[in-house]
Amino acid sequence: MTRYMDMLETMIRWTVVVLLAVMVAAIGSQVFARYLFHESLYWTEELGRHVMVWMIFLASVLCVRRGHHLSITLLKERLKPDKQALMQLVGAIVLAYFFYMMVVHGWTLTQKTMVQRSSAIHYPMGYVYAALPVSGLLMFIVNLEVMIEAGLEFFGKRKGEALAQPAGTGGESK
Repeated sequence: MTRYMDMLETMIRWTVVVLLAVMVAAIGSQVFARYLFHESLYWTEELGRHVMVWMIFLASVLCVRRGHHLSITLLKERLKPDKQALMQLVGAIVLAYFFYMMVVHGWTLTQKTMVQRSSAIHYPMGYVYAALPVSGLLMFIVNLEVMIEAGLEFFGKRKGEALAQPAGTGGESK
């Protein structure tokens, strides 16, 4: 399972890199056109903003998998390892529900905004809002790995093995 999750992470990472390149090119061409030709490219700012939305939501998937999101670890650090695993498991279950809600409500929002057009490029705004259900589904999937790892640790199936930095750990190295 970890091999497939690593492949998924690699694909997401490269997608984020490509989106960053597109964003830099769009904003860079805006600056270039404005200062060199004294003309503004009307569509680059909108494209850069919408690409940034997708980039942030996809990068959040990587943060969930690696545990690099914001968390408070004061209580967790004071607990025994089995209690830490339980706390991690409960946190991953709560996050799974949140990601499920992102998918359900994000999909509804995406469908409702497919008729709305962007102001400059005129593509359906649902394409931008689709970042919610897509990233929510991907975060749900990577969070399943976190839940399995925490469950195995808590139920004693992986004694002595270090957990990957899953949801709720803050990503700090020990």
